[in-house]
Amino acid sequence: MTMNVALIYGGNSSEREISVMSGKHIAGHLSGGNRNVFEIDIYQTKWKLVAVNGQEIQPVEVDKNGFTVIWEGERVFFDVALLMIHGTPGEDGLFISYLEMMGIPHTGCPARVALLAFDKYACKCFLRRAGVRMPRDFRITANTPSDSWIEQAAGILGPMPWFVKPVAGGSSFGVSKVCDTAELLPAVENALKEDRVVLIEEFIDGTEVTNGYMKTAVREYVLPVTEIVPHSQCSFFDYNAKYKGASTEITPARISPEMTSRVQQTTELIYDTLLCRGVIRVDYIVRGSDLYFLEVNTVPGMTTRSLVPQEIEAAGMTLQEFLDELIRSVIDEHQRI
Repeated sequence: MTMNVALIYGGNSSEREISVMSGKHIAGHLSGGNRNVFEIDIYQTKWKLVAVNGQEIQPVEVDKNGFTVIWEGERVFFDVALLMIHGTPGEDGLFISYLEMMGIPHTGCPARVALLAFDKYACKCFLRRAGVRMPRDFRITANTPSDSWIEQAAGILGPMPWFVKPVAGGSSFGVSKVCDTAELLPAVENALKEDRVVLIEEFIDGTEVTNGYMKTAVREYVLPVTEIVPHSQCSFFDYNAKYKGASTEITPARISPEMTSRVQQTTELIYDTLLCRGVIRVDYIVRGSDLYFLEVNTVPGMTTRSLVPQEIEAAGMTLQEFLDELIRSVIDEHQRI
């Protein structure tokens, strides 16, 4: 029996371009066999089927009443939705809520988990209670008077540099490294373009690493740890470093076996504590013998330059094998419920 897979990408955020790149990249690793892959681009209220089995087509409207499409004269129902929407409405749980109401199995986290993980401040508060170590932070909104919080933030965070970032967002959009007070308010204004809540964090001078992880009913996939080295010593893992080649990613990371194990165990702890599902990626800073959690990505990038595909390859798997197992586990779990 042929399986119909809805590969969903796009979205409404600044990460839309990256989401499309992720979707297009993995589309080539999904087609074939007894599976039809329907690529669906979502942008605001426009939901369009744009390609079938890797071949672009004249866009077809998606029927939102049941999440179906008419293709070659037949109504197509989907057996599973493979989510590649970074940012809203995918990674924040909005579209996932729709799929769950429709009863369509999907590869993302449950909607309530996705929403929690997407809010960097809420996620840190939740994980801090589980004993996860992380940089000190200070939260503000567009309505917080600047003359009241800068001194207060300094008392909590210590001396600059600080990182300023939108609470909800990814791909380093709106993120700035601030080294003096004159840079602070422009950095906050930049972050507010992405979200109405801003998180300011202390700077941890160390080695940035990241780690992908997936657990199914039959096994766990503990991926190798990747080290991220920005080409500029003054930079960080920003958009250019992630997608424009301004960094070097080293897998496995040049850290001790003990720290590697600690990173992987912490990723598993975060996965289980948040009740994640599917594949995630967690970012950290290693400073000496200390490990600091930065954020969790519940729909990690899958472009040709993204980190999880590099870790999958380093683990001795092909991306197709990994995606096959992801889809199989989702279908099996849905059938057991």
